[in-house]
Amino acid sequence: MAAFISKFKKLSKKEENKELIKHSFAALIARIGGAIAAFLMNLVVARYLGASEAGYFFLAVTITTLISTIGRIGADQTILRFVGIYSSASDWNKVHGVLRKIINWSNLTTIPLTAIICVFSKQISVYIFHKEELQWPLFWTSLSIPFFTLYNIYGMALQGRKKVLLSVTGLKVLTPVFLIILILIFAFNDGKWASIGYTIACFINLIFAYYWWRKKLPPESAREAIDSSALWKSCGPLWIVAIMNVITTWGGQFIAGIFNNSKELAQLAVTRNTTILVSFVLTAVNNVSAPRFAVMYSEGKMNQLKNYARNTTLLMTLVALPITLFLWFFPEFILSFFGKDFKDGAWLLRIFSIGQFVSVISGSVGYLLNMTGHEKDMRNVMVINAALSIVLALILNPIYGIIGSALASAISIASTNLMAVGYVKKRLGFSTISIFGFK
Repeated sequence: MAAFISKFKKLSKKEENKELIKHSFAALIARIGGAIAAFLMNLVVARYLGASEAGYFFLAVTITTLISTIGRIGADQTILRFVGIYSSASDWNKVHGVLRKIINWSNLTTIPLTAIICVFSKQISVYIFHKEELQWPLFWTSLSIPFFTLYNIYGMALQGRKKVLLSVTGLKVLTPVFLIILILIFAFNDGKWASIGYTIACFINLIFAYYWWRKKLPPESAREAIDSSALWKSCGPLWIVAIMNVITTWGGQFIAGIFNNSKELAQLAVTRNTTILVSFVLTAVNNVSAPRFAVMYSEGKMNQLKNYARNTTLLMTLVALPITLFLWFFPEFILSFFGKDFKDGAWLLRIFSIGQFVSVISGSVGYLLNMTGHEKDMRNVMVINAALSIVLALILNPIYGIIGSALASAISIASTNLMAVGYVKKRLGFSTISIFGFK
């Protein structure tokens, strides 16, 4: 630890790292707010709904998150890349054009998908997940899909414009906060009403995101044609990456949704979401770094890119290590806040925390590949590990129960990032975890 701190002091003195530290700190503060909001949302949902109803709610949110990811056609990081590049060149007409085209593409997919989930919510609940009580939570959360999709698009666009605080607030803070407020005001006590509150929270979040985007973007002087082929060349592979990322992260919970009861599903969701406290630093630094990766690479500043990526890894490791240790040694204490039905999830919390820690110490490898035009490499990594997540869950869940699903998710998350480290080394010539002895 002393060696890490010494390295941090040295890098903070360099002029080229001051912007990184300044903006990363701002993003870190915002992301801490997001992590706290998510934690409190899980706490309030668990307390007010109980383990059984909370399980239906969390499973419905998981399903609609996947559907929204499909609907966004892999546009999140494409927006980051192109908005970052065009904003750096002050080409505001192209910034407007990119966002308009992405929104139009997303609407063509999310609206029909929303309709399908609404119409067939009962069949999906009964015949796929064998839980009739899931029907209405799934129906109401499915209505949030267009709102969730659009505020994520605006949030990523704000990130590309380096409006980090607004981006993180929209992406990670507002929906949990508004849902908490609605639950506390109306005392929702079942999955259906919590799902209605979730949809309302997403809609309010979209209003804020749209307002911030319009306020922070210089006006469009003229409509400029955007090369659809260039956008799709980036979106296409990233679409697969985004879907596979959701499967990798949530695959264990999908399989658990088929085999396990709602109480166990609630434990799985709460423990997984709690370990976001480990990886929030990764998201915070990514919020700052992603558009900079794209600009540095496009300008050919490879040495600067290498140093920047390594320094961000050091910063993230310093923050994540004590949080991981706390989650590992005091899981029962943490879960006691959610209620007595959740204390049995101690090992779930430990397993998820290790998977998230490996993700953090690997660095911003996914963004490095996607922002430097190597989306296909990241696609291959995600396809392999999404399959690994499902296969492991199908094997381990029948043997170890809900713990098997947690192991499947944690292993696939760790494997994803370690494989991406290898691709960064192959494509860009350096390792993000060089501080641990790798070159």
